[in-house]
Amino acid sequence: MRLTRIAGSVLLVFALAAPPVAAADIGAQPQPTTMAQNTFAATDAYLRRKAVLLMIRASFDVISADEIEGLLAGELQRLGASAPGDYDLGRLDRDLMAETSYYLVSLRYLIESGGAVWPDDRPEQTYVNDALVELDALADALEVTMAEHADPLPILERAQKIMFQTEGFATVPSEHDGFAGRDQLVEKVIAEVGPRTRT
Repeated sequence: MRLTRIAGSVLLVFALAAPPVAAADIGAQPQPTTMAQNTFAATDAYLRRKAVLLMIRASFDVISADEIEGLLAGELQRLGASAPGDYDLGRLDRDLMAETSYYLVSLRYLIESGGAVWPDDRPEQTYVNDALVELDALADALEVTMAEHADPLPILERAQKIMFQTEGFATVPSEHDGFAGRDQLVEKVIAEVGPRTRT
C-alpha cells in the first residue's frame, strides 16, 4: 500500500577606549544582514518545509507529484516580497505535524495488522521489530522537529524507507522516491518566480 521533517563590561571598556569613528570609516565597516536577506532566508526555509508537506500529500495520492512545483510557485507568488507570517508558519507546522503523524501511524497500523510484505533477505520478525522501533524514534523526532520549526525531510525519508520495505523493497527505488530532489525543486521555483515577486 503506497502511503499516498554575553558581553557586558568588557564591551563598555572597549567602547570607551575606542577613538572616535570618522565618517570615512563608517562605510568600510561590514554591513549587517539586510531585511531582504532575512526575508529570502525565511521564505526559502518555509518553501522547503511546504514542499515536504506537498510530497506527503502526493504519497497519499491527495495531489499529483506533477502539481507540486506549480503549488510552490503559487505560494511564492502569494507571499510576494514578504516573508511568511505567523499565520503561514503556524498553519504549516500544524499540517506537517498532523500529516507526518498520520504517515507514521498508517505505517504502524499496516505492520501491526500483518499487511506488510517484507523483503526476503532477513527474517520477517526482524523487519517488524526494527520498523516499529524506528517508527517510535521518528515520532519522538517529529515532536522535537516541529517544536524547533526545523526541516522534517529526514524523518520522512526514513519513514519512506520503511514504507518501501513493507512492499518488499530492501531500499527505496530511486524512480519512486517521493522526497527526492526537494531542494532542487525549491531552488528552481525561487529562481523562476522569486525575482519577479521581489522587484
